[in-house]
Amino acid sequence: MRRRAFLTKVGALSIAGTSVSTVGGGRTEQSATEPAYTILSETEHATDVFVREGGSGPTALIVGGMHGDEKSGYRAATDIAEWRISGGTLVVLPKANQVAIRANSREGKNGDLNRQFPTGEQPETELAQAIWGVVSRHDPDVVLDLHRSIGIYGYHESSVGQVIWPTNAEGASEYAKRTAEYLNESVVPWSMPLHAFRRGGEITGSRPMLVHRVAGELNRAGYLFETTEFFIDSNTRVRWTKKAAEDLLSRHGIERSVER
Repeated sequence: MRRRAFLTKVGALSIAGTSVSTVGGGRTEQSATEPAYTILSETEHATDVFVREGGSGPTALIVGGMHGDEKSGYRAATDIAEWRISGGTLVVLPKANQVAIRANSREGKNGDLNRQFPTGEQPETELAQAIWGVVSRHDPDVVLDLHRSIGIYGYHESSVGQVIWPTNAEGASEYAKRTAEYLNESVVPWSMPLHAFRRGGEITGSRPMLVHRVAGELNRAGYLFETTEFFIDSNTRVRWTKKAAEDLLSRHGIERSVER
């Protein structure tokens, strides 16, 4: 039995610590302003999940707002939640860490959310368990986690900006390389060579981060996307993030459908 069929049979919502409230009678395709369901409803962590159906094809999950002070990630994800697609399914969790977002802080009440997903173990907090419940429910073929760093990788100490970090599965490394090339050729101005994107080293599941868990537990394609705030305004970061997401989704067979 395929893993997706198995998860459907046993019920992904039984994962400990999750609380999912479904709206709209179980429908999956929603309007731009209507979430498909809410995780941890009636708690301070309550946050919406949006689902877009474009017909048969792969499933992608996009996550923003793991760190509450990385506005470009959750702003881009919020815009992406309104996209229509042709082929496949697009699942978006735009504001994963609502407590941290409201506080404009990297961390929420239980510390760094993106350090609570150890491979081979239970996610460490109720919110991390609920987010992994979204992963289990939709069984995505590809996961994109959208972030922002202060500086640029290789130029500023402890910074990872302008990098696409792929998992070591299903061609993700090559796709990350091609998307970085596309961004550098068509999105980043030629006058900003310092801000050229690059492919990072492969993610293997060795750290307790969401995309690491996608690699270690699922062996699926996944990407940790990092732009930078160094000499870049917020709107530009959002635009670059959406361009990267659109290109990566396309390489995995999910095309954005632009309404005319």
